[in-house]
Amino acid sequence: MPKKGFYTFIFASHSGSKIWRMSFTLPVLLALGAAALTVLIAGGKAAHDYVRMLGLLADYHRLLSENDAFRAENQNYRVQTSQLGEKIDFLEATARQLSVLSGTDRELGGVGGFSRENLIKLRTPSSGTLEAVEKYNKTGSELEKRYRDLKDFYSQRALLLAATPAFLPVRGYITGGTGPREDPFNSSNIDYHTGVDISAPYGSRIIAPADGTVIFAGRRAGYGNIVVIDHKFGIMTRYGHLWKCNVETGQHVSRNDLIGYIGTTGRTTGPHLHFELWMHDRPVNPIAYLR
Repeated sequence: MPKKGFYTFIFASHSGSKIWRMSFTLPVLLALGAAALTVLIAGGKAAHDYVRMLGLLADYHRLLSENDAFRAENQNYRVQTSQLGEKIDFLEATARQLSVLSGTDRELGGVGGFSRENLIKLRTPSSGTLEAVEKYNKTGSELEKRYRDLKDFYSQRALLLAATPAFLPVRGYITGGTGPREDPFNSSNIDYHTGVDISAPYGSRIIAPADGTVIFAGRRAGYGNIVVIDHKFGIMTRYGHLWKCNVETGQHVSRNDLIGYIGTTGRTTGPHLHFELWMHDRPVNPIAYLR
């Protein structure tokens, strides 16, 4: 006879030969249900936590791998930054030396704002990437401007040197200098000789002492056959008494080009070259200038 207030659970084998009965009061049954639910919830949470832990562990290993890659990249960056800093040091020193040698140090100004102390600080692991890049970009831009200025300066200087007469245009003997002298055709007259006379055998080669453009080639009173070359930068040369001109008006000539031959045309007492050097529309003594 079932007891009142009890709940009985019957368990039987498949053959029915064995039967088990388990009776529980309602409070006990509720307690067992609560315990089972608690175990179920705890097991679910444990399973969830385990799965989450597996995910976190995977993330941890991934972060370790990324951190190793980052550290290697950071080390490579520090090496490259150090090498870049050394190159910038060299470029700054070279630019400074070139500026001093060219006499443009004051004109170009200093780079500034990037001392060796700052550079050493940037090379330390604690320095920020953006700060380092910003500093290097600024210094690189300033160096680029300085080198452009130096390039322009030396380009102009190279053109000036190429346009500056470096030697006498013919081999021979100087028979007349620049300045007041007696007129060779009338000793009672004193005139101003604007060039030098260089005596050389008839037909001797006359070469250009500098680059320039022929602005006149032909006959002119007193000079006979004459070649006039504009070398720019206010420099001009004249070659008079030529037997023959070897260039034409408008022709560009380079240093050592053949421009004519020694002759006796014009107002002259014998074969020689009358050579004039003009600076900013004023005749100067070629001998003193070439020295």
